[in-house]
Amino acid sequence: MQTKLAVTGGKGLFSRGRICLTALLLLLLWALLPMRGLAADGSSQVIRVGYPIQLGMTEVDEQGNYSGYTYEYLEEIAQYTGWDYEFVQVEGDINESLVTLMDMLEKGDIDLMGGMLYSSEMEQLYDYSSNSYGIVYTVFQVLYDDTEYVNDSQVEKPLRVAMFENSTKHKAEMEDYCRMNLQIPRIVPCVTVEDHIRALQEGRADVMLNTSMNYIEGLRTVARFAPKPFYFVTSKGKGELLTELDEALHSIEQTDPYFMTTLHEKYFNPSNKELKLTAQEKEYVENAEPLQAGILTDLPPYSYRDKESGELKGISVDLLKAIEDKTGLVFELVPAENEEMLAEMASENRIDLIAGMSYDYEQARQRNMAMSRPYISTQYMILLNNKMRNEEFTGKKLAILASFDYQGEFVGNPAYYDSREDIVRAVNSGEADYTYMDAYVAQYFYNRSEFENLYVAPQMLQENRTCIGVSKPASAELLNIINKVIITMPEEELQSIIYSNTIYRSDATLLEMVRRHPLQTVAAAAAILLVVIGALSWGVVTREKLNRKISLELKKHQELYGLVNDYFFEYDLKKELLTVSGKRKGEKHENNVVYRLSPEEQPDAPDSGKYREMLRQIMHSGRDGVEEIQLTGVNRELRWMRIAMKNIYDHKGAPVCVIGRISDINDEKQERDRLKNQAERDSLTHVYNAKTSVRLIQDRLDRLGDGGTGALILVDVDKFKTINDTYGHMEGDHILCEVAGALQDSFREGDIVGRPGGDEFIIYMERIRDTRTLGDKCERLLQRISEIRTPDKKSITISLGAVLARQDSDYDSLYIKADKALYQAKKEGRNMYFIA
Repeated sequence: MQTKLAVTGGKGLFSRGRICLTALLLLLLWALLPMRGLAADGSSQVIRVGYPIQLGMTEVDEQGNYSGYTYEYLEEIAQYTGWDYEFVQVEGDINESLVTLMDMLEKGDIDLMGGMLYSSEMEQLYDYSSNSYGIVYTVFQVLYDDTEYVNDSQVEKPLRVAMFENSTKHKAEMEDYCRMNLQIPRIVPCVTVEDHIRALQEGRADVMLNTSMNYIEGLRTVARFAPKPFYFVTSKGKGELLTELDEALHSIEQTDPYFMTTLHEKYFNPSNKELKLTAQEKEYVENAEPLQAGILTDLPPYSYRDKESGELKGISVDLLKAIEDKTGLVFELVPAENEEMLAEMASENRIDLIAGMSYDYEQARQRNMAMSRPYISTQYMILLNNKMRNEEFTGKKLAILASFDYQGEFVGNPAYYDSREDIVRAVNSGEADYTYMDAYVAQYFYNRSEFENLYVAPQMLQENRTCIGVSKPASAELLNIINKVIITMPEEELQSIIYSNTIYRSDATLLEMVRRHPLQTVAAAAAILLVVIGALSWGVVTREKLNRKISLELKKHQELYGLVNDYFFEYDLKKELLTVSGKRKGEKHENNVVYRLSPEEQPDAPDSGKYREMLRQIMHSGRDGVEEIQLTGVNRELRWMRIAMKNIYDHKGAPVCVIGRISDINDEKQERDRLKNQAERDSLTHVYNAKTSVRLIQDRLDRLGDGGTGALILVDVDKFKTINDTYGHMEGDHILCEVAGALQDSFREGDIVGRPGGDEFIIYMERIRDTRTLGDKCERLLQRISEIRTPDKKSITISLGAVLARQDSDYDSLYIKADKALYQAKKEGRNMYFIA
């Protein structure tokens, strides 16, 4: 009997006799889509998607953000259907969650699941989409550093395969593949994925059997076979949903044929930029003589001879240097002044490779060259004289290389030149009207200041790809080495090579600027002269106004400080006299008040006692800066004050006085405290929110000394979703508030009560010595919460997971233990506690 299939990863890598519908289900993920179009009330309908957590397929991070192959496919489908989604997750491991979700799909509790392989038995229970949305292969994988695996189908040889022993289906697929490739498989049985990895690392296995949708860090695929498409499935009878789904899948395939491949590469085949050479390739490098590399001297910025130093430079030259650095190969540059000379050297086998040639099969055949992978792909551009910007090209003069081999017809009248620079000079001077050039070549000349009459425009004929040509008969090892360097070279390194050669740098001189822009230069000089004259005039006119302005500004500042209740002060350090000056709101004149900070001199002053002593210590501290303290006012009310102060020193460097400003910030301080409290509290229950709870609990844990103890308790309201569904969300919120109030009443003032979210609460208690004390507290808490009633007088129950905290405990590990304990309590029937 056939079983039901889905795509998965992890330990369920190959079905290992798991029972029920999930045996072969463990290869992919599913997602619950909202239905396209509108509901009866005009709003978007919601598709419920089964969402088991599977690496690479259906994932959720700690912030609740969804990702994965199936998730992104669903979101792309939504662009065509207008669906919204409710992603349905259930408790349990991957096998349990798949069984539960498949049962929910069959009953119609959810609408859609993904990652389903086809079987006739499953088609009796569910409806399949007509179009698949991915293909899963059975694959051979090796350690990424392993370069010894070679699949030579001409020689019969043994192959040690690490695999799950009872994975019969994948074993049959593997045996078929080995039979076709003259390989004799020897099974290395494994129980876990870690066993597979160890077998490869210890040399007990040559390859590991895996699936293409199960990405494992540090492995690479060397063979793939037995392709199997996977589909979305719906509950029976959802014909309209299935029709919209099929239309969307078809539209995606027609619009972007590479969408499926792009997603697969993103989640299951991340690029590796580390260069690895096989033993044969390393041997080639060790034994290779210096390779002769043909370099054109007339192809800037790809390759050219520097006019000042005479050195060969360019993108191709720098790429060869990079290959030397990364592999140990040695290249000797052989210059060629034109294409004809380069072709002649290639035909006479005087060079081993061409550093920069077009990726063109016909040209490669003519030159008897094998081509590497392209390392640059760029568009052709039209380089034309400025006067041609709005002109037709018909009958105009087209500048081309004399060595250019083209048998077709030209739109313009061709004029032939010996070098590319001659072509550009002809176009710039107007001798020729336009030419065609690679974008980087065009940019190189366009950036040179001497070519000021050029205009560059894109053209859509074709792109130009540049590669390295290797003389035939080409060494497979050499071609592989060059290709590996090109493929693994980081994008930023290649862009750096391109940028450094494309930007033409010339030393600009004032004389050159005047020559090129005479009118602009005269205008700039005149403007500068006018600015100087204006500045002198302005200085004379405004000097007289300055003194009047200063006095006015001082008066304005005095009035302003009066409006905001700021006071200036001066404190005589020797006499201990504090002189405060300023105006209160509503007062017309400035008042000066003098305080002697010595307590025995003025025992009944409003700021007497400890507050006056605190102020005295601040004044004598010798510090400059800002202090915030509480002082008594004239009505003996404590108020928060901000003191900004600066010490003044005499000629000997000794402090003589302190000057500064005193601001009444009592209202500001109270508002700040109110906002801080608001930010730390859950808006519904007014206990600590998730972020604050974590911070406060971790702080308490950090302060646990030797022998110190505490306890962490997770609280979950039993069947809270049923409460919401039965009595409504408003009543649900009311019950959450009652539970939060009961929790706060049940614990000490120093304990922490928070709400991470939903119907879950978290409590941290200090000085809990043992599990017996903790258990008694949990028992009382269960009893207290049971006193809370629903509108129909039913008791509210909770489940508790608890764990003791000791020195060196951290929040994450305690939370995980408490969460597992909570899960155990719920699993054993709810309305109970479990201590980890």
